[in-house]
Parts: sequence; structure tokens; C-alpha cells
Amino acid sequence: MTPIEPVRRGTSGAGNVRGTGAAAPPGMLPAAGAFRVTADSGSATAEAATPLAEATPVSLGMMLAAEALDRDAVHDRAARRHGLVVLAGLTALQRALLEGGDTTVSLSRLAALLAEMPPAADPRLTALLDTIVLRARVELARMDGTRD
Repeated sequence: MTPIEPVRRGTSGAGNVRGTGAAAPPGMLPAAGAFRVTADSGSATAEAATPLAEATPVSLGMMLAAEALDRDAVHDRAARRHGLVVLAGLTALQRALLEGGDTTVSLSRLAALLAEMPPAADPRLTALLDTIVLRARVELARMDGTRD
């Protein structure tokens, strides 16, 4: 935002300001009270204002396409976040295996995460998430075989 500088009498544009209010110091226009700026027909301010009717219309199809892109981005963010949680679950399973601890909690959490995996709109992200899911399923199958 541009700060408003005080207008001194006799400077350019000072004749366009009309004010009411308390008396101002010599050489200054009143600062308090109501004021208005009158725009001359040839001034740059009058030409700079553009009516809303002159704005470029946007088609319904373009608006729907933009909304779909936004929706896809939201789905991709959710799927990416969930993929990171599945990777964290795989890491927790690995830690449990290395420490010789109980892996049943890690395995059940990993199975629950795979059951609620959200779809991604981006094909590259889908391929990456499919790889993560495959790795998790391999671990689940491998650990299921060792528990029997």
C-alpha cells in the first residue's frame, strides 16, 4: 500500500482535494474530517478505473477445469502424505525386527494403513505409491509366513 503524503498548497493536484474539518497549519490542507478527490475528465485516475463489466469473462468449462485441478492436487497431497505414513510404518517394522521385539503391532498397523490407501490423480505419484504398497504387502506376506 502506498502511504499518503501531506499535500502542500500550490503543489500539483492540490486543487482537486476538498476538505472539511479543523484548521490546518499554514501551507497544509486539513488532515481531519471528510475529504474527497475530484477526478478531472482528463486525469490518469479516471482512466485507470476499469468497470467490472469490462473484465474478461471466464467460461464455465474453464472454471470447472480449474476446480478439478484443485481437487486433484488435494487428492495427490493426501495420497502423498499417506504414502509417507506407510513408509514410516515399514521403518517401524524394520526397527522392531532389528531389536528383536514384537512385530504384531507394526504388522497390524501396516495392514490397516494399506487398507485405507487413498488414490492419487498424478500417474507418476500413483506408480510410486504402488511400489510402496507392493513393498509393504511383501513384508506382510513374509511375516505372515514366519508366524505360522
